[in-house]
Amino acid sequence: MNKKLIVLSVDSLFDEDMEFLKTLPNFKKILEKGSYVQGGMRSVYPSFTYPAHASIITGTWPEFHGVYHNEHLDVGNPAPEWFWYHKDLKVDTILDVAHRNGFTTACVGWPCMGADPNVDWLVGEIWPENDKVDPRPILNSASSANMLEPGGVLERHWHKLRKTTQPFMDHMMVGCSCDIIRRYKPDVMFIHLAHLDHTRHANGVHGAAVDQAIIANDDWLGRLMEATMDAGTYEQTNFAVISDHGHLDVKQMFNPNVLLVREGLITLDENGAIKSWKAYCNSASLSCQVVMKDPSDRETREKLEKILYEMREHYEYGVESVFTKEEVQREYHLTGAFEYVLEGTRATSFGAQCSGPVLVQPDNSDYKFSVSSHGHLPHKGPQPVFIMSGPDVQENVVIPRQRIIDEAPTFAKLLGFTLPDAKGVALKELLR
Repeated sequence: MNKKLIVLSVDSLFDEDMEFLKTLPNFKKILEKGSYVQGGMRSVYPSFTYPAHASIITGTWPEFHGVYHNEHLDVGNPAPEWFWYHKDLKVDTILDVAHRNGFTTACVGWPCMGADPNVDWLVGEIWPENDKVDPRPILNSASSANMLEPGGVLERHWHKLRKTTQPFMDHMMVGCSCDIIRRYKPDVMFIHLAHLDHTRHANGVHGAAVDQAIIANDDWLGRLMEATMDAGTYEQTNFAVISDHGHLDVKQMFNPNVLLVREGLITLDENGAIKSWKAYCNSASLSCQVVMKDPSDRETREKLEKILYEMREHYEYGVESVFTKEEVQREYHLTGAFEYVLEGTRATSFGAQCSGPVLVQPDNSDYKFSVSSHGHLPHKGPQPVFIMSGPDVQENVVIPRQRIIDEAPTFAKLLGFTLPDAKGVALKELLR
């Protein structure tokens, strides 16, 4: 098989960055000979990294692939497990189908892909609870055995992982990716880098730190291209530079669980931890998924609905909309372990505190509680990029905004097969 594809997801790279990308050597190289979607791609709801990347790699919506949040629901746990593993997905990915069609596959740092048996060379995205814990055992659990061999890819790059923070994670992931390209020459490779997203969370949507993070990603893209040159596969490799969501600045955090405690739907112990609960607001940063312990409890449902709609009436809380589970499934193809969804106004995110003030300032203690964030309705704000270049891609074709669920069908079309589970469509006008 002659066709090769490398998909690089630069987390939170979006359409407002395009003019800057055109000034950087490696992004410029891709753009000059490639094609792109003007105005970016419509993401999914919530516009979170894991639901979006699951949609990108499966070509379908959260209601079908099953990843509705970054994290599994674990009421009261400040550090719940994420949707780390391939087993969490309810449909096939493009890598599953590519593998069955005889392509060799590689995946580095891609969300929801841990321990995927259909990836020939896999470095999972998974990390321990904090950076004081040795990340190797848990990362090993998500990676393919051939990455763990003595003298293997991971052993060569452990030294870059000084902490499980950025940019150290991305330095390691890029090093691993380049080694996999040089050693194994995979046919289809998916890579995810998150340094830019972390920088925006900590510093705001735009600024000097963000520009430096984009420049770092330009260098990493160049290293990947150089690796294909070393491997002798550059001329036959199609490159796609994509992203998952936008960002919005955050001015305040609203803690709806404080109100649920006041109304008796959450009970705290003497240490302020949740002792019992009937309803709980699970932050998705700029939106919030509201859970009921017993969805059949009509009395609690009536009380909860009254509280939620009263939240919306208090303009200062920053609740723009209250959606039922049925509404978000019908309108945004989202379902999961929740009964309602709260959408914040442009400058409001949702906190998780159950005591203290109802309104606080973002504190950067977690990605959900930072000065710039996402998780909002996907039509708001900047949109994620989609750029392609290579021997099987048209040159200088620009098309209007599409959807991230159209990306996997486009890649499959380029490679010569279809995705049975996909709901998106191939962007044929970008392909030769």
